[in-house]
Amino acid sequence: MGRLEDLQAFARVVDARGFSGAARLLGTTKSAVSKQVVRLEDQLGTRLLHRTTRSVSPTAEGRAVYERALRLLEDARALDAELAGRRDEPSGVLRLSTSTAFGNLQFTALAAEFCARHPQLQLVLGLNDRYVDLAEEGFDVVLRLTHKPSEGLVARRLAAVRFVLCAAPAYLATHGEPQAVADIAAHRCLRFGYLQSPDRWRFRHAELGEAEVETRGALRFESGLTANSSESLRVAALAGMGLAVLPTYAVGADLRAGRLKAVLPDWQPVGGLADADTLYAVYLPSRHPAPKVRALIDFLLEKMGDVPPWDRDEVA
Repeated sequence: MGRLEDLQAFARVVDARGFSGAARLLGTTKSAVSKQVVRLEDQLGTRLLHRTTRSVSPTAEGRAVYERALRLLEDARALDAELAGRRDEPSGVLRLSTSTAFGNLQFTALAAEFCARHPQLQLVLGLNDRYVDLAEEGFDVVLRLTHKPSEGLVARRLAAVRFVLCAAPAYLATHGEPQAVADIAAHRCLRFGYLQSPDRWRFRHAELGEAEVETRGALRFESGLTANSSESLRVAALAGMGLAVLPTYAVGADLRAGRLKAVLPDWQPVGGLADADTLYAVYLPSRHPAPKVRALIDFLLEKMGDVPPWDRDEVA
């Protein structure tokens, strides 16, 4: 346990930004904490902290060790709870990542209720429009919008994600409303530049099969780091800049309120951004998932139901 105690001392130094504050948190002396950190640096063979007379901050290596230390300490606390017979009492820090749009437009509204149910949990929410590596970045759970989860991870299906072609009523009043997929070619289209073949949109009809159209761009978002910027497209669509293919979790409320209107509702967008057709809770394999992970997934399954909240009572 010596190494774990040293990691705890180091983590508290980073949290408190100094040895004195860490000593107060741990109920020990400043010199004892300093010795533990020096011992950890010697064992790891690297410098973990920048020390000045006024401040203490982690080095690049120290930041990486700190992130891993938090996870190890949380696992140790979870193990203690299980051994004490408190398996059903989620506690500690739950680190969750999801896309910016889904986090802002859907999950944040649910976070208050989840935290109220589990007052001993501290929820840390990371909004990331890129692929997140759970093991490297220390997240407990990632809410991932995808067609197929990555291998080597546990993935719990939470809800279907549906996409819709839509536009602001003001735009349609000015430019006309497409009556067929081919009509889209004459319209201003909002799209992503990082996706394969971004200039062509594909659609599927239950009876007529698939159709493809080349689009004329009005606004194009392009970033090699971006995985899903639905929020940016939504704002542009609301501003009347053109047609957009968007998930209903981002625009369901806008459709119901009449701020946006579904276009060609019988034609389902497919391919590109619309390939992310399922919401999963993804976490690292474990024989016994931590109570906090089980609590979050059970909560989300309850809230999603057979039809996710953003698709309930939608006006097409």
